[in-house]
Amino acid sequence: MIRFIGFVLLYFLTIPSVAKAQQDSTTRLLKIEELFTLAEEYSKELAIAKQDIAISEQQTDIAKSARLPEFGANLSMGVISNAVVWDNHWKNWETARLPHISQSFIVDASQIIYQGNKINNTIKKAQLAEQLAGLNYEQNREDIRFLLLGRYFDLYRMFNEKRIYEQNIALAKQRMENIQKLKQEGMVTQNDIIRTELQLTNFEVALDQVSNDITIANRELCVVLGLPTHTAIQVDTALSAFTQQDLGFVQHLNEALSSNPVIRASQVREDMAQQDIKIAKGDKSPILSLYAEDMTARPFLYDIPPLDMYMNYFQGGIRLHYNISSLYHAKEHIKLAKMEYTKQQKETELLQEKTELQVHQAYVKWQESKRNYASLEKSYQLANSNYQIVENKYYNQFAVLTDMLDASTAKLDAELQMNNARASILFRWYQLQKAIGKL
Repeated sequence: MIRFIGFVLLYFLTIPSVAKAQQDSTTRLLKIEELFTLAEEYSKELAIAKQDIAISEQQTDIAKSARLPEFGANLSMGVISNAVVWDNHWKNWETARLPHISQSFIVDASQIIYQGNKINNTIKKAQLAEQLAGLNYEQNREDIRFLLLGRYFDLYRMFNEKRIYEQNIALAKQRMENIQKLKQEGMVTQNDIIRTELQLTNFEVALDQVSNDITIANRELCVVLGLPTHTAIQVDTALSAFTQQDLGFVQHLNEALSSNPVIRASQVREDMAQQDIKIAKGDKSPILSLYAEDMTARPFLYDIPPLDMYMNYFQGGIRLHYNISSLYHAKEHIKLAKMEYTKQQKETELLQEKTELQVHQAYVKWQESKRNYASLEKSYQLANSNYQIVENKYYNQFAVLTDMLDASTAKLDAELQMNNARASILFRWYQLQKAIGKL
C-alpha cells in the first residue's frame, strides 16, 4: 500500500497531458537488469549513499593523518615595559630599564610514538565506518530495486490482463456475429443479443481501465528511471520462462545470515563498538612523543641588566605525558563503551531472528505461489473446456445463452487468476532474494 501511494503521489506531481505523450511515444523493451542499472543511475537516495561512502573514506584518511608528525611555527613581536624591582621585604623598590621591543620566532615539531594504540584503533574504527557506509548503500540499493520491481511486475501483470481482455473481446465479438446469424434464422431472441452486447461492453470497460492503469504505471517508471515521459515501456516477456533455483529453506537461510547487508552492517557496528572500548582504554595510557624546537628571540632577559640582542637555541628529546585524572574518568567511558557493545550484540541477534522470519515467510509464500499457479492453470484448462462444451450446446440448442455467458465469464476469471499467479511466482522469488540479501 505504501509503495502504491508513493507512486501515485509521484504521478500526480509530474503528469502532463496524456494526448501529447501518446503522440510522441516510443517503445522500449526494459529488462530487469536494465531496470536496476537505471535505478542506480538516477536515484537521489543512492547518490546520497555514494556520497556517504566518499565521506567515510575521507574520514579514514583524516584518522590516518594522526600518525604523521606535527609541525608548527610561531612569529611574535611586541612591547616590553620597564621592570619594577623590590627588596625581599617589599619596602625599597626601583625601576629597572628593559629593552622595549620583543621579537621571537619558534619552529617546533612533535611525533607521538605511543598512546596505548589509540591511533591505530581510531583508524580501524574509521575503516569499519567505511565498510558500514558501503553496506548501507547495498541496503538502500536493494530497497529501491524491490520497490521498482513491485511496479515492474504490476506492469507485467497488466500487460497480460490487457492481452486476455483483448482475446476475450475478439471472442465475444465473434460470438455476437454468430448469435446475430441465429437471430436472422429465428433461432434466438433479441434478449440473447442484448445480454451478449452487455457482456462485450463490460469486457471493453475493463480493457479501458487496464489500459489506463498501464499508462499511469508506465509514466511512473519513466519518471523514476529518468526515461523520457513519452517512452512506452515493454516488459520482458521471457520472464515467464525464468528458472528459479530452489536450494531449500535451510540453504537460503544460511545465505541470508551470511550475506544480508542489514545483518552485516549490524556486525560491523559490533566491531566499531569493540574499537570504542579499545579507544576508551587507550585514554588511560601515557603519551610518549618525540619533540624538537628551534627558537630565536630578543631581548636576552637572562642577564642584569637585560641585553637588547638576539638569542637562538635548539632543544629536542622525548616527552612523556600522563593524565592522572584518566584513572577515574576513563573507567566511566570504558563502562559506557562496553554497554554500547552489549546493546549492539543484542541488536544483531534481533536482526538475525527477524531475517530468519522474513526468509521463512518469503520462502513459504514462494512455494505457495507455485502451488497456486499449478491449481489455477488446471482450473483454467477446465474452464476453457467447459466453455467450449457449453458453446457447442448453445449453438445446437441444448443450452441457454445464460449458461454460455457464465462459462465465458468463468473462463475469463480463471485466465486472469492464472496470469496473476504467474506474476506472483516471479515477485515472490525476488521477494525471497530481497530477504536473503541477493537482490
